[in-house]
Amino acid sequence: MDRKVLMGIVLGVAGAALVAPKVAALLSQREEEDMWQKMDERESVDANQDEAEQGLTQLDSSHRAEWQANGFPQTHAERERLEQESVEQYKGKDI
Repeated sequence: MDRKVLMGIVLGVAGAALVAPKVAALLSQREEEDMWQKMDERESVDANQDEAEQGLTQLDSSHRAEWQANGFPQTHAERERLEQESVEQYKGKDI
């Protein structure tokens, strides 16, 4: 076999061996992102039993306990009320 052809084959195999883990990692990351995307589109499984779960996705439902522990507003109405209270509290003040 010609020496140049053999060198080309060796370099091609070595390059493929270096790229393969990166390709596998990218494919795995895409599958994980797809899973999170699907969870963010499906309605919460507890929406029928718990009124607070209505309107939440499965992803939101999984983060709900953390939101409650950190004091994040649970509804749009609550968020708007908090924003209004904040505006009124700092109205006319130089902040």
